[in-house]
Amino acid sequence: MKRETLEERHSYYQNLIPVLYPQSFPRNFKLMPLDWIVSSDDITRPQIKLLLKNAEMQIRPLSTLDIEILSNDIVLKARNNKVDLVKNYPCGLKCPGCFSEESIFGESQKLLLFEEVISVIDVAISIGLKSVKFLGPGELFQNPDLFNILDEFESRKLPISIFTKGAELGDNELAIKNYGHLGINSAKELVNKISNYSCVRILLGFNSFFSNRQDSMVGSNSLSTSYSNLNGIFENRGISKYTEKRDQALVNLVEAGFNDPLKGQRLTLVMAPILKNQIDEVAIIFEWAARRNIPLIITPTMESGPKSLKLAHKHQNTDPNNNWLKEVYRLVYEAAFKMNITDLKELKKKGLSAYIGTEGCNQVANGLMIRLNGQVKICPGSSKSSHIYGSLYNEKNILEPERLIEIWKNSSNYRLGPIENNWCPAKTSMLPFQLQDEVFNELEKLL
Repeated sequence: MKRETLEERHSYYQNLIPVLYPQSFPRNFKLMPLDWIVSSDDITRPQIKLLLKNAEMQIRPLSTLDIEILSNDIVLKARNNKVDLVKNYPCGLKCPGCFSEESIFGESQKLLLFEEVISVIDVAISIGLKSVKFLGPGELFQNPDLFNILDEFESRKLPISIFTKGAELGDNELAIKNYGHLGINSAKELVNKISNYSCVRILLGFNSFFSNRQDSMVGSNSLSTSYSNLNGIFENRGISKYTEKRDQALVNLVEAGFNDPLKGQRLTLVMAPILKNQIDEVAIIFEWAARRNIPLIITPTMESGPKSLKLAHKHQNTDPNNNWLKEVYRLVYEAAFKMNITDLKELKKKGLSAYIGTEGCNQVANGLMIRLNGQVKICPGSSKSSHIYGSLYNEKNILEPERLIEIWKNSSNYRLGPIENNWCPAKTSMLPFQLQDEVFNELEKLL
């Protein structure tokens, strides 16, 4: 069977969803995922006065949190030793670069029920929380508690950005398997029901135009069958014909209005991790998405979890100077310059983004991550012990959500200050600080 060319794949995707900006972009157009990258208005808010332990204090607002959520049923099974979540990871996929598979899920007695996660979120709201992001563990669109969870965020008017590989949003069988008991009869119906929640923003995994490349990123191959589980415990993992499902998910999301400019950039594509074999298509995908009001987040693998760390070390061993990554930066920003989305002067003023081509990452300086075992850390990007700031459990192993306030104020994230681009303090191997100057040198050669 003849392998399709990049031109053929590009042509297919050009016709998959409508273009919004075929020629020029609106004035002041930005690629800035709604409520994921913290806005300037949120960053510059005044300090918050509060009473903590009978003492008055002022604190810089906490703008964003990364959170982890599992179904209450699975958490209770783990607490009662009916499932080992280290050996039976709660996800139907088998992505070879998974960032989240870590031993913390073995701390079964500390795993948080959703109501406990919400109690922490409510404390965060009291000190300024404006948005949350869910990257894992697992897929929120495989969670039977999905709509109860979304109801809680909707009632608080709190935006939640949900990272997903999107199989359930593009495959009728999987949508019915998970939510048929709610009267949902297709993936399109599932997407439409989700779209009724004003709080939802979608971060859709999108690594490649090519099916073989994309399928390999989620462990899908010609022999794959789609996952099954028994009472919430996965018996097998995998997604058959994954790229077809992802593409249909994209169509369903666009038809539901997730890239409607009047509602902000509620749909973002995430090319993470990025691999060397994607260099030929990365700038083409970047422009294709931008012209449809869809940011494309391009970033190296996390340095968190054994699979991601293995991938990061492989890159470092084969290319310690990150030359392939510099080439990605050059190609993407060359495309951005040609589209007049940005220019070198603006880039030098703002600083390069760790999310190549979009507005700068500022989550570390303005947020934290809450792990499912109550651990509080820098962000999802790192699992270094130095990037763990404390626990929401006290010395008697009793959950105290209010501990979040002191952990935030004492964290190195807090000490960074209210900055709009913190580069990436988490990915110190894949994104060393000197990379910025090296990339600027390459970009200057384009002018």
